[in-house]
Amino acid sequence: MNFGAALDVAIGLIFVYLLVSLFVTALNEYISSFLNKRSEYLLSRVQSLLGGDGSEKTSGEWSPEMCAVWNHPLISALKSHQTAEDHCTKRGALLKNAPSYIPGKTFAVALTETLKPSETAHLSFAELKTAVAGIQNNDALKNALLPMLDDAEGKLDVFQTKVATWFDSAMDRTGGAYKRWIHRLTFWAGFAVALAFNVNSLQLIDNLWRDPVARAGLVAQASTTARGADDARGAQAQLAGPGPAATDGDQAAADVDGAASEAACDTGESAANLAQDLPLPIGWNQENLCALVHQPLKSLPPSKRPASVCKTPYRSGWSATVKIFLTLLGLAITGLAVSLGSPFWFGTLQSVTNIRASGAKPDRADGTTQK
Repeated sequence: MNFGAALDVAIGLIFVYLLVSLFVTALNEYISSFLNKRSEYLLSRVQSLLGGDGSEKTSGEWSPEMCAVWNHPLISALKSHQTAEDHCTKRGALLKNAPSYIPGKTFAVALTETLKPSETAHLSFAELKTAVAGIQNNDALKNALLPMLDDAEGKLDVFQTKVATWFDSAMDRTGGAYKRWIHRLTFWAGFAVALAFNVNSLQLIDNLWRDPVARAGLVAQASTTARGADDARGAQAQLAGPGPAATDGDQAAADVDGAASEAACDTGESAANLAQDLPLPIGWNQENLCALVHQPLKSLPPSKRPASVCKTPYRSGWSATVKIFLTLLGLAITGLAVSLGSPFWFGTLQSVTNIRASGAKPDRADGTTQK
């Protein structure tokens, strides 16, 4: 077995997975932004913390504490529009206006302020304890706050810190639920993209193994991308061409407005266009559609081969079933691979290209890293 050719096939396949992953990432960002999923998960968690039972999503009313906290100036400042909202607000408008993130300290201060009696200018710890004990028709919130009051050592700032920690812990669980939703979406979006563009992993492996020209071109592009970018986002920007400078990762995660989604979509489309331009069996045409049910040209003697596979005899029922099954299997493998995400495939690409290049270069004598 030619180890060098096998390694080049692996590099080419990984690079294709990276390209499709970048496109799917952009697609996921657009879908998530369009459906306001981050805001939906945030709103549901805040409702749960403030005494909601899940019925608010359909016809239930908000608790007084939920309404007060959600419309508090500190929370309203994070919304797109600072308007008063309650359960009667249309859910689409509510989610579109809702923030994607709320800092734990901001939530703690807003909750404390809403518990303050209206005639009180400065809330004391004793007044706060009385206000929490007086919460009516919201045992879930009261039972959550009372232990924090007992552990606050009579200090308002300690209580707020505990509330902020409680909120942040709940947001961590919400983030986990959102990531699981994104992972499911990534798999199905990856399968849909693979099906739409005919990115068949099994066919790709066969084509790269048989076609040294396509393999060499793909490996060259993969090596250039791996050397010229520091992470998956850098690879996306590099493949898309000149664009705005990269921002901090946390800020980029928080920025999910329409402009960011449109920019991500542009770079994702560029990655998809690059995949289409490479000499690979990607994309549907009449020939590969006919190949599902017609016998391949190579199965016929050279003297009896027609100009097109669409003119060859039909496959037997068993042969057509196997061909279609293998095609769907190759598409499913692509979808499963894409669900691992572009950061995974970019890291794998860098590792494999380093192996092909006999390892990473040693640092210079002055400590400068060589790429």
